[in-house]
Amino acid sequence: MPDATTTALVGQLQRAYRAGERATALALADSVVLRAPAWPDGYVWKAVVLRELGQLRAAEAALREALRLQPDHVEARLLLARVLQQQGQLREALGQYRQALHRATGTLRAAAWLQLGHAYRELGRLDSTLAEAWDGLRQVHELEGRLPEALAAARKAQQQAPDNPDYRLALGTLLVRMGRPDEAATWLEGVLKARPWHAVAHYHPGRALLARGDTAAGRCHLDRAEQLRRLEPLLTQAEVEVARQADALALLKLARRLLQEGYAEQTRQAVEAARALQPESPALERLLRAMNELACS
Repeated sequence: MPDATTTALVGQLQRAYRAGERATALALADSVVLRAPAWPDGYVWKAVVLRELGQLRAAEAALREALRLQPDHVEARLLLARVLQQQGQLREALGQYRQALHRATGTLRAAAWLQLGHAYRELGRLDSTLAEAWDGLRQVHELEGRLPEALAAARKAQQQAPDNPDYRLALGTLLVRMGRPDEAATWLEGVLKARPWHAVAHYHPGRALLARGDTAAGRCHLDRAEQLRRLEPLLTQAEVEVARQADALALLKLARRLLQEGYAEQTRQAVEAARALQPESPALERLLRAMNELACS
């Protein structure tokens, strides 16, 4: 924390900044940094002034120093993302915005989403074939409730990367949300070729098939979705049982992520590796048995 003299300097800096006296504010920011070199807010204030003076590289350097001192400083990360965006470094800017979202709350979170949306739009304009940009824009529109715009962006992402199951999944689940289950089923069934254990990609086509009157195929998908859902508590039990064995626990956490993504063989391999480390674990045995039964059904 800054001492009384530094706090007084910050007050002078703020008054100079509000009065539009940028040169004075910058000199005061330099004084703050000299007096309190381990205090990140001094560097943030310096970056604010430098950015307004058009000195973007110097502002970037000050913000990186603030984040070195305090990596979870949300304001510093948001401002760094904006400075990078202004310099045309859009990919890194997107990464900084996404990191800020992990910790931002309230108005800062809203600001992060807004700026992220602007960055994705800019990236999309610079390279309209970039699937990542369209998918990012889809996420922003969807979170803001603008579903027709989200759907248009989702289609663009899928068109630019037609073999990417993540974009097919995003398009399918969005169509479900918009009340178009038949169209969604087509996209979601395509996801299952790459991610056969994706519960969502089984559930929604199952519902759509039942609605069409195809009871057998619909029940097959819904039963598979339920089998996959039942793996989650078994995985939790196994994680609890091996909690003291760091390597086995890490493998199970990897298995959980793979399962959530819908990977079948990779999920089983991660669980098998964990069981090799903990061969006496009953919970791991139950989990592996359930996975083997699912693979054979």
